[in-house]
Amino acid sequence: MDNVVEKITKITKVLAENPAAKKVLENKFVQEHKYVAAATTFGVGVAAAASIYKCATSEGKRYNFDAIPNLSFEDEIYDVACIGAGPSGSVLGFYLAREGRKVALLEKKEFPRDKFCGDAVATMAQDILREMGVMKEIVDENLGHFSQNGGFVSPNGNSFIGNSAKELKRDAKYNRGAIIAIKRIVLDEKVAKAAKRMGADLFENTTVENATFDRLTGLWTVECVDSRTTDSENPTKITYKARVLICADGSPSNSARRMGYVNTEPNGICSRAYVKNNTTFRYDGVVFYPPSLLPGYCAIIREARDELNYLAYIIPGGKAKIEDLSKFHHQYMTEDPFISKALGPNPDIERMKAAPLRLGGIKKSYDDHLLIVGDAAGFIDPLTGEGIQYAMEGSRLAAQVLIQAFNERDLSHQSLKRYQNAWMDRFGHEFSMSMTMSLFLYRFPIVLDAAASLIEKRGSRFLAEWAAVMTGMKPKTWFLRPDVGPLIFLEIISECFKRAFGSKKQITAN
Repeated sequence: MDNVVEKITKITKVLAENPAAKKVLENKFVQEHKYVAAATTFGVGVAAAASIYKCATSEGKRYNFDAIPNLSFEDEIYDVACIGAGPSGSVLGFYLAREGRKVALLEKKEFPRDKFCGDAVATMAQDILREMGVMKEIVDENLGHFSQNGGFVSPNGNSFIGNSAKELKRDAKYNRGAIIAIKRIVLDEKVAKAAKRMGADLFENTTVENATFDRLTGLWTVECVDSRTTDSENPTKITYKARVLICADGSPSNSARRMGYVNTEPNGICSRAYVKNNTTFRYDGVVFYPPSLLPGYCAIIREARDELNYLAYIIPGGKAKIEDLSKFHHQYMTEDPFISKALGPNPDIERMKAAPLRLGGIKKSYDDHLLIVGDAAGFIDPLTGEGIQYAMEGSRLAAQVLIQAFNERDLSHQSLKRYQNAWMDRFGHEFSMSMTMSLFLYRFPIVLDAAASLIEKRGSRFLAEWAAVMTGMKPKTWFLRPDVGPLIFLEIISECFKRAFGSKKQITAN
């Protein structure tokens, strides 16, 4: 230590006696510090830019239960409050209640209550209904009808009807077809009551008026009124508190729109009319593609107890607009050669009813302590208008994510984003392809004509695979397979050749 002090003293003495050396050393010191200052400034700039980018792209700070200072675990606080007790909300409630979670299903109407749609329940939803015990009830009570034989009629009148269920060897009592028709007035009540039996609290006649989230407590306050209240000035008010809010209130989704998560109108619509005492329609289900309705379609589906469901779907992308639904629905009943023959003269048919559709999925279906499910999240295929199975499957996935989030004590949006990833992986990416395909079919309806001709040549087995794609059991990339795509292309060439050099096709209702 003494040597170091002695050396510093000598250097200081030399500099004091030699001003020129001192000046050189000072200049060198300043120059070096300029580089240091510049490097420091650059580093600070990079760090600041990185911080700004992180703030701009981040969705907020992750937090968990333990980070919420005033979190309460009182008995009257629900784990989940679900706005809507239709298939999506009730399936979610069923799976959460099965895991011991406290769930409130808030339904504005009283069961049984109707919902207007095609009533076609595809395979994914059937699997869930069997797990819930609902499928057994429906079949045993003769409240559903499995589609054994069916097909479609192309825009140019090409058609094929086959038995896809036979080809798939579906012969078990509770699993006899890719589609089972169940009236929604029956299905929705059965699913809601199954959730209630599992332990979810079902509150009917309960209209949600407002929901607010308190970040300090991590709780939603859901303000409701009794739907049966006749005194509008003094309604019966009810309040529920929950850690997670679920928006499951259908395509209009007043709750998600009110909170700003959904900001667009439903982009499709479907009609429904039940037909009784029909003796002319011999099949379980046929889809019709009138050219003026493309990319939408009409269908006739056989319900239980020999009723039919006649419906029309308007899907965005074509000339038909939502306000045209009534015109087309009634026009085809008398003017379309295939539909009019299937319904017969003077059909015993109910007045048309309609429901809006939100197709293709929304961009963000989650936030802190919040999920949006079912039709509210746009879980309807843009090619087929099918939504029941996606609503139910999406809610099953949502329940899995919530169970994991509760176990991890983390209900932040980063945690619940796994729900968005799950449904996108399961069926969301298919929606984008479906939208592209629906627009393609509108521009090139000859593809449907060629497909009908190809199915006629290949038979029921090919129809069964086609049905699996259209009901979401196989990906839309099936059409690009080397044993499918090229064959459709060859049929397109054949159709073009027939129209160019053959006699004009006479459309008849065979």
